[in-house]
Amino acid sequence: MAKILICEDDQLYRQIAEVAFAGSGHELVFVEDGVSALTQLQRQPIDLLITDLVMPNKDGLEVIQDFRRSGTTIPILVMSGGMASLKTSLFAAASALGANDALPKPFRPQALRERAEALLSNTHALRADKIA
Repeated sequence: MAKILICEDDQLYRQIAEVAFAGSGHELVFVEDGVSALTQLQRQPIDLLITDLVMPNKDGLEVIQDFRRSGTTIPILVMSGGMASLKTSLFAAASALGANDALPKPFRPQALRERAEALLSNTHALRADKIA
């Protein structure tokens, strides 16, 4: 199955991810900030990056930018729980930098798993204008 890197500073959403992927067979690797995410990405190959956008040390937009700069085309799912107007701007910026899909918080575990599975199976091809 897939190796999924989940970059999330909120313990609740790390737990939601654990519930979402329970029994899926996927290997989950958790980090709490963007610096740790980039370190992890250099250490081992992954099949999917799921990242929060608002985090300490290095935010999700910087992670996406650095990740895409390396030339990888691995799918990226972003999530954020900011105010509605801020969330829309963040999702648009993430899309412009190379994110493949976006999931607004709060969400149910099943929604996270469905979005991730769609990206992993390459059947979910959101155009950038649909993310915002």
